[in-house]
Amino acid sequence: MTTSSNRDGTGHITGYVRRTECRCISRHTRNGPRKVDGIRIFALMKTGVAAHHWSRVLLLFMGLLSATASVKAQNCSYTLQNPNGTIESPGYPYGYPNYANCTWLILAAEHNRIQLVFQGFALEEDFDLLSVYDGPPSPGNLRTRLTGFQLPSPIVSTGPSLTLWLLTDYAVSGQGFKAIYEGKLLYMT
Repeated sequence: MTTSSNRDGTGHITGYVRRTECRCISRHTRNGPRKVDGIRIFALMKTGVAAHHWSRVLLLFMGLLSATASVKAQNCSYTLQNPNGTIESPGYPYGYPNYANCTWLILAAEHNRIQLVFQGFALEEDFDLLSVYDGPPSPGNLRTRLTGFQLPSPIVSTGPSLTLWLLTDYAVSGQGFKAIYEGKLLYMT
């Protein structure tokens, strides 16, 4: 890095300019390494202290980009075979993670149905969804898609299995959900 100063007619320094130069070696040449001179790292650098602040902004921006790029989806899958129990989204009630992809498969005894009653529900409306399937997750088994902040009505399966599938996006998250389930004998007449 080199520094040059500007002087007015009286000899006083009126400002200075930082010039950055980089001697980089490129590994991608046919005939071996090639030297590249005079690369300007950040074109918006101005003069003096302002250049220092721009470099900090750049570093902060690059850090945020790398942090965002390193976010991975949280995948979870549960099979519940107890006659009753509680289901909570990851992190409930403090908020579920972004990029969540979680399923809960509830299995009851033969000839039983499953009753699902929500005790808390808060998902980012229209972007984070809880899909409920009457049986395994397939388009023909979709019972309902839940989103938003309204407590859903109880759901009763038509058979011995029920699947919940939570998918969340990359940004805003809500509290999540909490539900209790119970397998009930279906009396056949």
